[in-house]
Amino acid sequence: MRSTTCSRVAGYPFHLFLGRMAGGTQIGQREREAAYQAGKLMAGAHQLEAALGDTKPENFLVEKKGDVTLVDLEQARYRGDYSWDLAEFLFYSGHYWLSFNKTLAGYVDAFIKGYREQGSATTIRAAASPRYVRVFSVWTPPNILHHVRKKLTEV
Repeated sequence: MRSTTCSRVAGYPFHLFLGRMAGGTQIGQREREAAYQAGKLMAGAHQLEAALGDTKPENFLVEKKGDVTLVDLEQARYRGDYSWDLAEFLFYSGHYWLSFNKTLAGYVDAFIKGYREQGSATTIRAAASPRYVRVFSVWTPPNILHHVRKKLTEV
């Protein structure tokens, strides 16, 4: 059974933060907190045994007070592939950068820290799988994929 629920959430599309961060030299507190909250939100969904399916940053909103909300959950599945959710969020985010720098490292670290609060280290490491890296090799630079993957394996 499928159902559609619609409501309005006031906030900014998460990917707008990425464009600003990619052009900067340091991650700001608001951006760090948004990445942390996105990781925490994703881990919370996984604790409820919900895999989100389409976790590109465009499907997250950041509210004024800093909370993060998911939108577009049509691909969510009960007990689906949790590591795919992390891989898509982080590897897809990487295409906004041309080189791996402190800003992107801070973003990835903040997300992982938020995820670790409720999520599994095993899921984080599984997100570094070459099968996921291959999918994103079409639009995310290889050096970005390498460094994000390395961060995932270090958990």
